[in-house]
This record gives sequence, C-alpha cells and structure tokens, in this order.
Amino acid sequence: MAFTQGHALLIGVGTYAHEPHLDVPIAATDAQALAGVLRDPAYCGYPADQVAVLHDAGASRVGILAALDALGERVGAADTVLLYFCGHGDYGDDGDYYLTTHDTRLSGGRIASGSGLRQGEFIARLRAIKAKRLLLVVNACHAGELAPTLGPDTPYTGTPLPAPTAAALLSTGEGRIIITACREGQQSYIGTGALTLFTQALVDGLQGRGTSSTRGYLSAFDLYTHLYFTIEETVRRQYGATQEPELTVLKGVGPFAVALYRGATVLGDFDDTAQPPAGTAVREVNPAHAQSLGDRYQANLTGSGAIAQGDRATAVGAGGVLIRGKNTGTINTRTQIDTGGGAYIGGNVSAGGDFVGRDKITKGGG
Repeated sequence: MAFTQGHALLIGVGTYAHEPHLDVPIAATDAQALAGVLRDPAYCGYPADQVAVLHDAGASRVGILAALDALGERVGAADTVLLYFCGHGDYGDDGDYYLTTHDTRLSGGRIASGSGLRQGEFIARLRAIKAKRLLLVVNACHAGELAPTLGPDTPYTGTPLPAPTAAALLSTGEGRIIITACREGQQSYIGTGALTLFTQALVDGLQGRGTSSTRGYLSAFDLYTHLYFTIEETVRRQYGATQEPELTVLKGVGPFAVALYRGATVLGDFDDTAQPPAGTAVREVNPAHAQSLGDRYQANLTGSGAIAQGDRATAVGAGGVLIRGKNTGTINTRTQIDTGGGAYIGGNVSAGGDFVGRDKITKGGG
C-alpha cells in the first residue's frame, strides 16, 4: 500500500560555493537518507516520484525556490506535505532570518541580503501550497563534537529558527506543524555517526523504532515525542549539554498522519485527539499573532517595496519594484505583483514586460 497523498521536499545544504568553510557534508547525506525511508514501501510508502531531494549545487537559492513553486502547483488540499531542511540558518545583514543555500554569501559574519532563502520568501511560497497537512522539519544551527569553524579560530554554528519566524510560517495555511532540532539558544549536535543525531532519530522514528501506530499511520505528534526524548537524552548523556527538539503549532491544531506506519496494509480512521506528553518543548501560537507576523515578514521582503528576484514575488509599499523575475499576477492598491506578466515602477504598470534594471522595461513598455 502506498501513502499516495504524501509529497516531500528534502533539502540538504552540504556544500557552499562561495563559503566553503561553512560546508557540512553530512547535511546532504541526511536528506538522501530521509528520502530513502520515505520512499520505502516497507516503511513510509511515499510514491517515489513525489519525493524531491535537493543537495549541494542543486540546493541553490533558485533551485529551492523553483522546487517550492513546483510543490505548490502539484499538491491539493487533501495532500500531506513533508518539508525538510538541513543546513545553516542565521540572520542576514538586512536583519531578516535566512536559511542558507548552496550559493549563500556572508557579509560581516552574516548572510548577505538576498543570498539565501529569506523568511518572507519562504512564507510566500508556503502560502501557495494548498495542502491542509504540512510538516516542516528544520535541522539548523549545527554543532559537531565542539563546533565547525568559520575560518581558523572563529566558531560558526548559526542560529536556530527563531520563534517569531516559526510562528509566522504557521500562518501560511491550515494544519501547519513545525519541528525544529533544538530550541533558540541551543545547538543541534552532529555527533559521530553516518547521519546527524537528529536526522538519525528522525529516520528511526519513520521506520517505527521508538514510535507506535495510530491505526496504521504515524502521527506527527508521535514522531515529535520520539524525537524529543531521544535527542534530549542522547545529547545530555554524550555531551553534558541540552538539545530539545521543539514543536511549534497553532492553538487548536491537532496531529495528522505523516506517513504509513511500517508499511501498514490495513488502515483505520486516524486518531487526531492525541497530544504530546507534558514536559516536552511544545509551543502553541495564537493564530492572530501568527497571521500578523506572517503578513509583516512578507511585506518586509525589501524594506522599501522592492524584491531582488523571483517569480510570484510580492512588492508591498509605495513604489514597489520587482527586479529580475517574471510576474504572474495582478496589481492591487498594495502594489502587489502576482499575475499577468507585468512590472510595477513607481505607479506605472507595463502590460507585459520583464523589469531588468531600475529604470527599464525590456518587453511591453511601461
């Protein structure tokens, strides 16, 4: 039996074209190992062609944005989506939070603006995904036995997904659940195995090791519970440190089936009433607060209404400008560019053009 509603996008940024000192090759291995268990009919049962993996050069900014767009185009409301990111996360020199990509650059120890997956861009892409069951798993802020290094003497571990960013991501649709490898202020230990400690526990849980069946399915909350206790105990025992995987969810949202349980062939009605046990790192977010953050972060993509690049972009603010990237939408009073193939320049709209500079429309005029 296949988990036909399952779709996955797995990203492992193991190498960096411009900043090789940031390389964490195991991130690519993690993504590939996770793809293997998701596609395995003896375990999760995802159709093989519905599991996309991006790693190394394939995990570029353009590649990731294109894969997110493709996911938004092919999934429906009844589908289940698993998004996985393993790499670095940190603040940019523009003050926004970024997940790194293969072509990320650093500026003053921060991510150079526009050279990674910016929080507002990520929010916009998730809003285009219609699935009402989406699990986002983020394994960032890596530490090794001690830590990888940024240059000879300066340690670099990055920053875990900040609580406000996680809350904003929940505003992108119904049934969003986020699991991060650690809380803010903590680090995600790589360990000494073939996979990072967190991803090894994730793969084990998806294989039914340390998890239980919910009428033939594996629950997102049961998977989280396994991750929390496994990682918290392992890191405390091996390193004398604290790493607590965190579950972030909107108040009132319950679990959903994330995969088949050990390739189950007899399925019942999924039990969506269970909750994670007390004492785990569960953070419930007020829906109105999440929506406010999501709107603000997407609106602040440029700070002045401009977007550096990308399809389906939104420029919000007086005189919004789309720089590089095709438009596919209408323009409203908030200067939103979303359909129709035009560009907006200081109040002027071209009927069908691509904006390639700061003062020129190459097609269609405007």
